[in-house]
Amino acid sequence: MTQPQPDLSVVVSTWRTRELLRTCLQSLQPVHEAGAEVIVVEDAGGDGSDAMVRGEFAWAKLVALDTNVGYSRATNLGCTKARGEFLLLLNADTEVRSDAVEALLSFARAHPGHGAVAPRLVGPDGATQASCMALPRWSTALFFATPLERIWPGSPELRRYFMRDFDHNHERDVPQPPTAALLMPRALWQELAGFDESFGLFFGDVDLARRLASRARPIRFLPAAEVVHHGGASTGQLHDFVARWHADRLTYFRKHHGALAGVWVKACTTLAWAAHVMAWPVRRMGGKTSEPLRPLCRSFGAFLVS
Repeated sequence: MTQPQPDLSVVVSTWRTRELLRTCLQSLQPVHEAGAEVIVVEDAGGDGSDAMVRGEFAWAKLVALDTNVGYSRATNLGCTKARGEFLLLLNADTEVRSDAVEALLSFARAHPGHGAVAPRLVGPDGATQASCMALPRWSTALFFATPLERIWPGSPELRRYFMRDFDHNHERDVPQPPTAALLMPRALWQELAGFDESFGLFFGDVDLARRLASRARPIRFLPAAEVVHHGGASTGQLHDFVARWHADRLTYFRKHHGALAGVWVKACTTLAWAAHVMAWPVRRMGGKTSEPLRPLCRSFGAFLVS
C-alpha cells in the first residue's frame, strides 16, 4: 500500500554528536507525530549514534554510512530518501519546536516564489545568534581571516559581510543564512542538485545561497520561528578545521569568481599565514599555543599547490 506523501521531510546529518543528536530527535518527535518524516544520516562517526537511533528512535529513518563522506554528500544522500513536499535541513546540534516548523512551512506555502526560509537561531541561553551573512566577494578575502580583520575590525567590508546593521529581530530577505536550519521545496532542491559535493564541510551553504540568488529565488529570514543551536559540535572535533575552511573557501571563489580569484584568495591566505608564523614564537613563549609549526607549514604548502 502506497503511503501518502508527507508535507515535510526533516534531514539531519550527524558525525560524532550522539548526545546532541538524541536531544535533537527528542525535539523532533512531536514534528514526526504531526506527520513529518525524519531522516538521520550517520556519517560513520563511530560514536554509537546509529545504535542510539535504532534503539530509541525507531520512527526515524536511519541512513548509516560505512565510510565518512562529509557533510555535503551525507546530506545529499539523506535528501534522496525524502518524500516530503518540503525539506528541512537540520544540524544535529539543534532543537526545534513544532510551532517553529509550522511557521516555516506556512511561509513557504504562502510564498512559492521564495527559494528557502530560515528561522532565528538562538543559543541554549536564549540569546539570538547573528547567523545571517552577505555573500563573500573579492574584498571579503582580504578583510576576513587576515591580519586586517584585527587591525580594522569595523571596516565597511566586514560590516557588510557580517550584516552588523541587521539585528535579527525583523523579518526580511537575507543573502546567506546557515543551513543549520533551512526549509525549502524539495523540487527546487532537486533542480539545484542539492549541495555541490566539491565542498567538504564549509561553504556548501554559501554556494547554495548564491545559486538560489542566481535564479531570483530569495531566502526569507523568519525570526518568529526559533531553533536552538548549540554550534560547532562536529567542527570542534576536527584537528584540521582551519585547513578545511581555507580549502573550501578557495573552491567557492574559483567556482563563482574564476581562476584569478583563486590566485587572489591564495595571496590573502599567504598574508594570514605569514602573520601567524611571525607571531608563533611569541605565543609559544607566552604559553598560548602548543600547536607545532611543522604541520602548519605542510598544510599551507598543500593549500598553495592545490
